[in-house]
Formats: sequence, structure tokens, C-alpha cells
Amino acid sequence: MAATNIGFNPTFTPEKQVASLEAYLLDFDRDIYGQQVSLEFVSRIRDEWKFTTVEALIEKIHEDVNKTRELLGK
Repeated sequence: MAATNIGFNPTFTPEKQVASLEAYLLDFDRDIYGQQVSLEFVSRIRDEWKFTTVEALIEKIHEDVNKTRELLGK
């Protein structure tokens, strides 16, 4: 299970024109770099926002992860 972001990273690179996908795997601590994974989207939590501070972004990510846990029953 994962909380996933698809977007342009406007807080750090507002000029970026190519979207990226980042998945935060819940309760997972193995090294899987270079491995193939698949994702299935269950629900959309929110739109992409530009944050004024890194701290505000981190706080919102924590909220998003908690919401993901609620949605997935974890």
C-alpha cells in the first residue's frame, strides 16, 4: 500500500514541465530500487498544491499518509 503523488513538484521546481510519480510505501523498509512495481489507484485525496514552506509541505504529507491509511483500512 502506498500514498502516491503524480505531479510537477511546484514547491521546489515550479518551472518543471514533466510530471513525476512518487509513491510512499506504507510500512515498507526493503531496498527495491531497480525493481518493477505496479500501482493501483483507489482514491484521489487532493489536488497538487504549492507550499510556502517545506514544513507546511511535510505536515500535509503526514496528513495525506494518515488519510491513505484510513482509506485503505490500515
